[in-house]
Amino acid sequence: MKHMPKTIGMAFAALLLAASAATAQEKVFAYNTAGAKSAASKHIVTEAPAAFKVKLLQPKKDALVFRLSVENPGADKVILMIKDRNSNVLHREVIPATPVFTGRYNLQGLEDGNYTFELRSGKNRIAQKTVEIKTELSVNRTGSVE
Repeated sequence: MKHMPKTIGMAFAALLLAASAATAQEKVFAYNTAGAKSAASKHIVTEAPAAFKVKLLQPKKDALVFRLSVENPGADKVILMIKDRNSNVLHREVIPATPVFTGRYNLQGLEDGNYTFELRSGKNRIAQKTVEIKTELSVNRTGSVE
């Protein structure tokens, strides 16, 4: 009686081990063919459907405000992500499922570097636009005679 729980536990463990070994020998599990996808296929990104039209404009050249317009005739759910050069997501937004979307994005507070506007519909990349922000300094030297 003293060793009964231990014996039952060992028998249960042996039963589970035998069942998992039998399952692993089935063709589906042994060769992993049921819905098999390679590691590379998980990251395949298809191109945008022809129906989507994406424009990223900078209305004023001296301001870091950008206008994004998306023509989405299928009214699909679209996700916008703004990423830095290390693919860190700085902004994520679900764009309303409307035929035409226009949004303004102020990047004034960001440091110099490359930033990517990435639009996705599900796992498919619709468009990717890159913006480069760089500070240009100019030195003007003047002389005067009095």
